[in-house]
Amino acid sequence: MNKLILDNNIETTDIFIDTDTDMVADFNELEKDVTIHIAKGVCFKGFVKTNKTKNQVNYLIDEDCDVVINKLSIDCSDTVTIEMNNINSKIKYSTSVINYLDNNYTQKVLHNSSNTKSVIVNHCINVEDNEFKFIVDGIIKRDSSDVNFKQDNKIINLKDGKSNILPNLIVDNSEIEASHSAYIGTFDEEDKFYMMSRGLTSEECDDLLIKAFLIGSMKLEDNEREIFSGIIEKINK
Repeated sequence: MNKLILDNNIETTDIFIDTDTDMVADFNELEKDVTIHIAKGVCFKGFVKTNKTKNQVNYLIDEDCDVVINKLSIDCSDTVTIEMNNINSKIKYSTSVINYLDNNYTQKVLHNSSNTKSVIVNHCINVEDNEFKFIVDGIIKRDSSDVNFKQDNKIINLKDGKSNILPNLIVDNSEIEASHSAYIGTFDEEDKFYMMSRGLTSEECDDLLIKAFLIGSMKLEDNEREIFSGIIEKINK
């Protein structure tokens, strides 16, 4: 398994992946346009952290690829484009956002070929009284049949933040399975009450609810989970 490490010292913005690869990316206060080409038959896993970035990242996915990307974003206004360009490929892309300022996160998923599958999970904790927006486009073209597209977008406001979700699904083929969801709100007080009745403090309940919300759907290695958990624990501290 090849190992690819990216940071602010990235030398090329056009990256070609032609063998099974684990990518670790850590970008801070960066504004770049990066394209990652994933060649036929490649298994690609990405572990991504971004802080105060305004990147445009493009994933171009070829035939028979299996792609899993877990991303933790802090105060970013990134644009991510995913292009499923050939048959029998699949991607699960999970984005967890911790937001303190006014930001937009834009994501485009283009199913340009038949027999492709995407699962998109976008979860945000909006911490302060600020504005955050998910703009998520799913596009399935006329000649792209047997497509499976799932999109899950949720924003939890811890205070009185202004949040928006624009989940756009543009479908030009009837032989597909597609769904999308959008939720903006707060954590269920009944869940918190139940947890406190089992001896947890209010702060402990908040920490557990936030962790479950932000990384519960991610399949992480132990060291990756530890990194994400350490960052999440700093919320409201």
